[in-house]
Amino acid sequence: MFMKKVLFIIDPLDPGLSIEHQLYLIHHHLASDTEIYVKSLDNHPLFSRQLNKEIYRLASINHVISSLRKDSCYPKNWRFTLQPRPVPWHIRKAYYNFPSLVRLYWTHISKEVTKSHTFYDEGISLSSGIPAYYLRDKVQAEKKSYYFPVRQFKQAVTPVIDDLRKQDTIYTASESMYSELEINNYQVKYYADPYYKESLYRVLLLDEAKSYQLQHLSILSANNLPNRRNIEEFIRMSEYLVKQNIAFRWYFYGDNQNEAMIRSYIKSHHLEKNVVFTGEIANVFRYLEKADVYVEWNKQSSIYFEAETMQKPIVHLKNHNQILSNRWYRIAQTLKTIEKNKNI
Repeated sequence: MFMKKVLFIIDPLDPGLSIEHQLYLIHHHLASDTEIYVKSLDNHPLFSRQLNKEIYRLASINHVISSLRKDSCYPKNWRFTLQPRPVPWHIRKAYYNFPSLVRLYWTHISKEVTKSHTFYDEGISLSSGIPAYYLRDKVQAEKKSYYFPVRQFKQAVTPVIDDLRKQDTIYTASESMYSELEINNYQVKYYADPYYKESLYRVLLLDEAKSYQLQHLSILSANNLPNRRNIEEFIRMSEYLVKQNIAFRWYFYGDNQNEAMIRSYIKSHHLEKNVVFTGEIANVFRYLEKADVYVEWNKQSSIYFEAETMQKPIVHLKNHNQILSNRWYRIAQTLKTIEKNKNI
């Protein structure tokens, strides 16, 4: 019987994924006609012990050749020794906080990382960051599959998408990430993951930015207001909340080509104290955790699924047929209810 050869690239010390989570993803691919090979970023005895006996364990990625010499007994052969190169902890955290830093680190070490000379039917990376780069650059496979077990944005996804072939696939457990990639016609598949909430909170705790003081109610939105009509509606909505005597801050994450226009509107309507732009941050989940309401205009950079997972109130403003005053009223009433409950 033909056996399909599948190689998994894993980082057992990925701060966003527990060992149980990674084992779950590997076991999801087990089949009677499949040979599973696992290549890890670091040697991890506990992880290795929990792998099925049928799974083949390969040398770790972080082992580099430290010496090379000819075999004196067999001149055609070479002897070499491997030395581990530890991956700094801040690089692992950067998978989720600063993906561009991981890209620079991979560029720095890539030449010392040996290629896999075995051809596989499928190569699968379970993490973004170094495992994904290794799969992209060092593995020969008929098909390559990249897992994004937690919602990530352009900085983390673009290096994979730019080299995606027709037969390759992105897997994500985030419905909001799936919706965004599907709209842009990328090869993406959604899978339900029982560990999603656990991983979401793991990633949230990696954010080292100073937390803002919550002397107010907090609204969170993606910085994706697409046109003047939406910007003007946002301004009128904010003015309505001010008139309702609601102390609020509206946080916008991400970048927007219309941001200069938005800031101009905000300044002319004296709303500077009520609106905060976080910029393009990769780990937005600390803001989401502290948000009282998540407001969404469209699916670009959306985290509505993550807001649902954290049980946050969500207000969708995509339906332009709604009467504007009704949309404002929904947000105001939601905030007033939250404020009332906080004061109980």
